[in-house]
Order: sequence, then C-alpha cells, then structure tokens
Amino acid sequence: MAAAERASLLAGDLLQATCTEQPRDRWLLMRLLAAGQSMPRLADRLIEEQGSLGSVLAASEERLRQLGADSNGIAILNLIRETIGVVLERRATERLPVQGGPALAEAMFSEMAYLPVEQVRVAFLDAGRRLIRIEILGTGTARAAHVYPREIARRCLELSASGAILVHNHPSGDPQPSADDLQITRKVRRALEAIDVELVDHLVIGRKGYVSFAESGLK
Repeated sequence: MAAAERASLLAGDLLQATCTEQPRDRWLLMRLLAAGQSMPRLADRLIEEQGSLGSVLAASEERLRQLGADSNGIAILNLIRETIGVVLERRATERLPVQGGPALAEAMFSEMAYLPVEQVRVAFLDAGRRLIRIEILGTGTARAAHVYPREIARRCLELSASGAILVHNHPSGDPQPSADDLQITRKVRRALEAIDVELVDHLVIGRKGYVSFAESGLK
C-alpha cells in the first residue's frame, strides 16, 4: 500500500473517531458537564454554536465561559481533551507520513463536501510530516466559518507540531478559494511562522472537488 494511501486511510480513521452525530454528542456532553455543574441547557447551547463535541472540546476557555460554563465544567472538558489526546497519540515511529494535502482532501471529502455549514479542521504534523491528529477548530454558517489563527497556533504548541494543514469546506459546492480564504491563509501562516511552524497547505473542499493552495501556487 502506498504511503499516501496509508496516510489517507489513517486520516479517515481519525475523523471517524473524533466526529460523531449531534444527538450522541449532546448526550455525552451532558454527562461530562453533569459532574461539574447543573445547567441542563448548557450542552444545547454549546452544541448549537460549535456543531459537535469535537468543536466544543476545541473551543477556547473564554468562549466556554461566555456560553455559561463554570470553572469546574471547563476543567472537565480540558481533562477530557487531554485524555483523548493521550489515547490517540501514537509513537513517532508509528505515525504515517503525509505526502501532501491532496491525500487528506480525499480522505475528508465524504465527511466535509456535503456539510450544510462551513467547518474548519486542522491536521497537525510532526517534524517528519507524520500525522499527529486532526481536530475541528471552527464551525460557522452556510457562508463563513470562524477561524482563529491564535487558537491554531496554540494547539500547535500544545501538540508540539512542526506543521499544519488547514482544511475547510464550501457548502455552495464550489471549492474555488474566495478573497476571504486567501486573507485567512495569510493570517494563519503569519501566526504559525511566529512560532516556527509551517503551514503546509490549505485545502478547500466542495461537492465539485477540492483545491490545494500548495498545488495551485496560492499564497
């Protein structure tokens, strides 16, 4: 099996492990938060805004507080996130190399091409371009998703990543990058350069296909 194909399969496995349907996400989130606070509507608010349990776990503490989470709830979510990181973490020698963004785009296509809203995911890579993990770091509307370069940089530092691939979808179906896509790519690249992390690629996925910034020579 080719390295690119193995990397593609690994990306698909990680996506299946971290992305679940909303009803199950809500149930799990309610169970997690119940240990720290009694707010029956908090799980609904978090899922409604973030879109999935994975996005909630990636949300900043400031945003969680704004949505009503108390210190205990935030501590529990942080603990769960770190626990998941430990469970999913593979030894560096076992990680499969990512030959390029297109392999990931193909692995994510079925997951992202038909989403009704924009979603931002980031693939974190180690110094050998091996996949560490993939996380959902933003969910928005049918026209835009929130992308926070500082949050991406923070997660790179926490995961000791040396590279990152930014991925998002266009619900319109047209994967051609917009002016906003070009602008956010520059912002993310600058944020990562400040901590000596390479933005390897930015992938835009739509029902009609995908566009790789690296392959298209876009900056």
